[in-house]
Amino acid sequence: MDIRIVNTKNRIQSGLIVAINSMPLYKIKDKDIIQKAQVSSSSYYKYYSDKSEVLRDLENSLFSEFRIALSMDSKNWGTVNHAPSKKDISRLIDSNINELINYFNKHKDMLQSLISENGDPGFKNQIVGVTTNTVKKLIVYYFHLYNQEYILKKDKLKLTLLARRYALSFLGPLFAWLEYTDEMTLKETKKLMKQMILNSPYDISTHGF
Repeated sequence: MDIRIVNTKNRIQSGLIVAINSMPLYKIKDKDIIQKAQVSSSSYYKYYSDKSEVLRDLENSLFSEFRIALSMDSKNWGTVNHAPSKKDISRLIDSNINELINYFNKHKDMLQSLISENGDPGFKNQIVGVTTNTVKKLIVYYFHLYNQEYILKKDKLKLTLLARRYALSFLGPLFAWLEYTDEMTLKETKKLMKQMILNSPYDISTHGF
């Protein structure tokens, strides 16, 4: 794609983010994005018919990168040839969560806006959803190692809820970091992620402070 087109689209998408920082997404008009992006109306409508297309283009790009980061981090979790112990999980987190952390750090400003109260809740749900599915596949893989998939088939809802809880244990600290960037470092975020994955809320509340 022509670099000029890429630059113009990036400016328009950045204009949407700036607009979200000042008003809820549902209130934003095309003219607000044009003003924030400092592009002409003709340039805006050359590439987008309305704000929903700008949002979709931006989120598709971000979500595609997120899937790549998630895939890169999760692939080594699927090479363990036994059900991972707490020590295994701790080691895996240390060396196989960096792509997600780098992703959140790279796109911090856009992610902060999109998952804020002014942003698009559907985008956050997409991230949680694909992470939940990835975790679910890993759980099935670990049970398969012992020919115990039949146990999971007895209660598919519990499997989904368990996978979602694990997914939120990974993502929750990263979402919190976006909200409290001035108070949390990424090193502290990674430590909290490990704590939430390896301990129950009860353990954390009674012994984790």
